[in-house]
Amino acid sequence: MTPAEDPTFSIIVPTRGRETLARTLGSVAPQLEPGDEVIVLRDDTGDSGDTPRNAAMSRARGSHLAFIDDDDVYAPGALATMRRFARDHPGRIGIFKMMHGFGTTHWREGEPVLRYANVSTQMFLVPNVPGKLGRWAESPGRSGGRSFAGDYAFIVETVELQGDPLFVDEVIVHVRPIQNPLRRAWVRARYRMALRSRVRRSLARLRRS
Repeated sequence: MTPAEDPTFSIIVPTRGRETLARTLGSVAPQLEPGDEVIVLRDDTGDSGDTPRNAAMSRARGSHLAFIDDDDVYAPGALATMRRFARDHPGRIGIFKMMHGFGTTHWREGEPVLRYANVSTQMFLVPNVPGKLGRWAESPGRSGGRSFAGDYAFIVETVELQGDPLFVDEVIVHVRPIQNPLRRAWVRARYRMALRSRVRRSLARLRRS
């Protein structure tokens, strides 16, 4: 790939005007390269950013689309990681990992209804191919009448139009990062207690059966 063909990113940021937006943009700006753009759209719809994402995609000029919420931050080197993927796998969708307060979120193995049910907006890197992009909207799902949010609907439809994604074992986003270490420890402790409770309930059900 020649320099003229280097991937460029349109990074779409829906916002409700949170104070954390400055921190989000601060994680993006140092990682931008020539040709990249950041599209920030006010979100007053209450639909978790689906409407502004749909609106922003039509005006995006980058070769690839990326998405981040206004209370999340990119990990250091995230855009370089994504750019390397785009160079190495032209025309392919990438689904990365993200880190939140109690662990890493990634895809699930198995059928697509499981694989994509565990992904989120911030994990996607999508070639910007007009006519081959899904829409952000509520979806009835593909199994058991389940209803999935807009990110599921978008990625399933986009995969149908562009082909199977590649799952990348690298964290690119920190979701709602917790700055206070005491608060972080408290969240992790609550998660571990909740997990132990679920395990105990499952074991109790097995014994009864």
